[in-house]
Amino acid sequence: MKRNFLIAIFIFTLFFTSFSQTYIKMNATYALFAIPSIGIEVGIAPKATFQLDATMSFWNSINDRPWVFNQIFPEVRYYFKEKNNGFYSGVHVGYGMFKLSKNKSYAKNNQYQYGYIWFTGATIGYQWKVKEKWLLDLFIGGGWSKADYEGFDKNLGSIRYDLASGINYSSQSLPYRGGLMIGYKF
Repeated sequence: MKRNFLIAIFIFTLFFTSFSQTYIKMNATYALFAIPSIGIEVGIAPKATFQLDATMSFWNSINDRPWVFNQIFPEVRYYFKEKNNGFYSGVHVGYGMFKLSKNKSYAKNNQYQYGYIWFTGATIGYQWKVKEKWLLDLFIGGGWSKADYEGFDKNLGSIRYDLASGINYSSQSLPYRGGLMIGYKF
C-alpha cells in the first residue's frame, strides 16, 4: 500500500513537472464587485492544462439580500494552438455552498435559502500573452447545476419557513462563470 502511494506521488510529480508552466490568476471582473476569485493553471500536456478556481463572496447584505457563497471548479482545458495562448475549450465539475435570496419576492418576505450546489459543464475562452510572464484569460462557462437547500426567515433567525417541504431541490442549465482573469507565470 505504501509502495503504491509513493509510486503514484512520483508519477504525479513527474507528469506535472515535465509540462509545468504554472500561472496564478485573479478574476478582475469579480474583483470589481469585491468578490475574490483566484485560480491556478498548470500544464499537464503540450496542449492541455489543469485549472483550479475558487470564488468566495462574503456579502451579508446587498439591497437587504444575503449574497454569501463559495465555489470551486477543477477544470481540464485543451488549447487549439499552444498551451496558454489562443482559443481553448474545457470541461469542469464544481461544488459550492450558498446563503442567498433566490429572487426579489423572497427578499421582500425576508426569506433566504441556504444550501449546496453541484456544477458540471464546459468553458470556452481565449488567452493572450501580454508579456513574458503575464497573460489575460477571457472566458465563459456554463452547463448544468443542481442545488439542495433549505429556506429560512431572516426575522426569525434559524427557523425554517419551508418545514413542510423538507429539503428543496433546484436544477437548471445556464451560464454560471466567466470574466477576465489576469495571470502571472511562476
